[in-house]
Amino acid sequence: MAARGITLYHSPASRAFTAYWMLEELGVPFRVETVDIRKGEQKAPEYLKLNPAGKVPTLVDGEAVIAENPAICIYLADRYGYGTLAPKIEDPRRGAYLKWIVYSTSVVEPVRALHSAGVRLPPPKRGEFGSGFGEFDDMLRVLRETLSNRRYLLGGEFSAADVMLGSVISMSLYDKELPEDPVLVDYNARLTCREAYQRAADATWPKWLFEAG
Repeated sequence: MAARGITLYHSPASRAFTAYWMLEELGVPFRVETVDIRKGEQKAPEYLKLNPAGKVPTLVDGEAVIAENPAICIYLADRYGYGTLAPKIEDPRRGAYLKWIVYSTSVVEPVRALHSAGVRLPPPKRGEFGSGFGEFDDMLRVLRETLSNRRYLLGGEFSAADVMLGSVISMSLYDKELPEDPVLVDYNARLTCREAYQRAADATWPKWLFEAG
């Protein structure tokens, strides 16, 4: 299916890497508009019309405007990679696929952030719901057990779930917010050797960015 004119609003040194990687995996043509978060450009009035949260990435495809990496991955994979990077609705793997995409930002990101900050939430009192995303050790165990005997999240085939959760794991390992567990390190190595990953990484973390620092 031909693209309808995709624009990715992207910033260097940001989570927009995930959406960029997704587009590269699909091989669809797209245009990049730079919204540099280091300069506060994500808070500009014109950009806030697209994304009122003032965050990157934002994806525009024709009249569709999508924010949040999990939503972008689901949208792009269903529209341009249905049956390949996205299991079809009748595929029994569809449930796990959606779970891992959501799990990446609803569990892994908040749990790793709290752990890195040395914050341990108290157990909920009777009648309270609690945080909902669990403990760091539980999250780590789930990732290890899932990835220990398979190449990718759904087994032998790469999917958009690997783009979404894989990007979170990759950035977390780089920032040392996850331990260098052999299972996670090996999984990350399989992802980083992909040409689409490398193109997205070059665009999001260019060499000049590190030289300037």
